Amino acid sequence: MLFILVLAGYFNMFSRQAGSKDKTALAGKPASATTVYLVRHAEKETMNPNEEDPDLTAAGQKRAEDLKAYLQDVPLDAFFSTKYKRNQKTIAPLAQSHSIQFYEAHDFTNLRDRILTDFKGKTVLVVAHSNTLLPIIEAFGAKKLVTQIGDNDYDNIFRIRIPGKGKATVQAKKFGVVNTQATKL
Repeated sequence: MLFILVLAGYFNMFSRQAGSKDKTALAGKPASATTVYLVRHAEKETMNPNEEDPDLTAAGQKRAEDLKAYLQDVPLDAFFSTKYKRNQKTIAPLAQSHSIQFYEAHDFTNLRDRILTDFKGKTVLVVAHSNTLLPIIEAFGAKKLVTQIGDNDYDNIFRIRIPGKGKATVQAKKFGVVNTQATKL
């Protein structure tokens, strides 16, 4: 009888330790980070300054293909674009059979909230505009790396990492044909 009590006590102690380890593992498990790749639309037609929704130039179409090549090994879960043709055509080679999520160009808070709610822990691509790239970075809580994005800057790609806990970080790189006249990162 004493043997059975000792054996039962041993199993009880073992199961408590195992349960304790499981709870600790769950509590200490880092939340999955959300990753946002952020680019400006590719080169746009500028022949008609009154055109509100210009198309991409041949260089812009090439840059859209360069973006696809640059991110070819990145498993993207969602694609965000504004309603403008230049943005949609920049993202199109990557999105192909995926749906494109649309957002209002200057509604940075709503874009951030949608991504962090609907795509938390996932990887998304956002195609923005020269005057919205830096505010989007700041909306996610990361520090902007430059003070401005010029009108001729089309070759920047930002990778924003938003951890489950802690501060967001941003990395900047170049892709496609690098514009030597563009803002230096």
